[in-house]
Amino acid sequence: MVASKAQQAATAERRGKAIRMKIDGATYTEIAEALGYHSRGSACTDIRRALEKHVIEEGLAIETWRELELQRFEAEIRDHIRLRNAYWDAAIGGDTKAAEIVDRARNSIRKAVADECKLLGINAPQRLEVLTIDALDVQIQRLEAELGAGALGIPAAAGEAGQAPPAEGPTG
Repeated sequence: MVASKAQQAATAERRGKAIRMKIDGATYTEIAEALGYHSRGSACTDIRRALEKHVIEEGLAIETWRELELQRFEAEIRDHIRLRNAYWDAAIGGDTKAAEIVDRARNSIRKAVADECKLLGINAPQRLEVLTIDALDVQIQRLEAELGAGALGIPAAAGEAGQAPPAEGPTG
C-alpha cells in the first residue's frame, strides 16, 4: 500500500530529524524516544533507509550530470572536427593560418577526448610507489645484514669483524 503524500512528508521530516540527531551524536535509543519510533532498531532501520535513498538519489543525479557532460564533450568534439575539416585542405596546401587552426582544433579534440575518458573512468589507474623513511631504513638494515653475513659474496668493510684493511697499490 502506497503512503499518502502527507505520510510521505511526515516520514521524510522525521528521517531528516533522526539523521540530524545522529550526526549530533545521539544514540539510536535517544532518537527512538525523541521521535516516537517503536524501538531503537526501528530508528536505526529508518535512518539506514534514508541514507540508502539519499545514496540512490545522489547516484541518479551524478549519472544525469555525467550524461550531460558526455553530450557536451561529444558536441565539442564534433565542432572541432568540423573546424579541422574545413581548414584541412588549406593547411595541407601551405596556408600557415589554416595550419594553426587545424593544430588548435586537433589539440582541442585531444583534450575533450581525454576529459571524456576521465569522466567515464576509461583510463587505467596509475600505479604509484611511495617510499617512506621507515621502508628505506628496513631495506638498509636488510642489506647491511646480508653484507655482514657475506650473503652477497662481498667482503665486509675494513675494520669489521677484526679484518685488516686491504693493502693499496699493486701487489707483487
